[in-house]
Amino acid sequence: MKKLIRSTNDLLLSVMMGSVSIFLLTSKKIITGVENGLGGMWAQASTYIHLLAGILLALSVLQLIYAINFGGKGEHSKLHIPISREIIVTAVSLVLYALLLPVLTFFPCTLALNIILCGVFAMKENQGDPELNGKLPKKQVIAVIIYSIVLTIVLWVLFTQILKCVLP
Repeated sequence: MKKLIRSTNDLLLSVMMGSVSIFLLTSKKIITGVENGLGGMWAQASTYIHLLAGILLALSVLQLIYAINFGGKGEHSKLHIPISREIIVTAVSLVLYALLLPVLTFFPCTLALNIILCGVFAMKENQGDPELNGKLPKKQVIAVIIYSIVLTIVLWVLFTQILKCVLP
């Protein structure tokens, strides 16, 4: 079996992505339309869910092809799941975002998520600099906040004004 699989990580990722995409494409629990009809087909949740699920399915097939060792050359790489502070913060932030979005509404939740994620990944970028050593200087903190505010406003305009979606 080891000779057939080039990378166990790639195989596992392919199976997980394929499973999620098939669930999204076939599940009856997914919201399939907008009851009030605002925005037409492009504002319906099902359009984007099916589009993203189709893309995810295509990528999972490509990932599966990459995971299989057709030529029989090369070494097998075992399963290795990297865990880092950035991965944990991102996962916790996304779960909290999903839980708090209906309660606190779009703008404050999205702004907080953008600030947290931009700050975490800016700190990650600064780890290579011996002067900063993974810290955020005041100038970069201000840039992260301004960028997050602009990004949140752009997302709000895109969904509410252009696509006519009703946000929580």
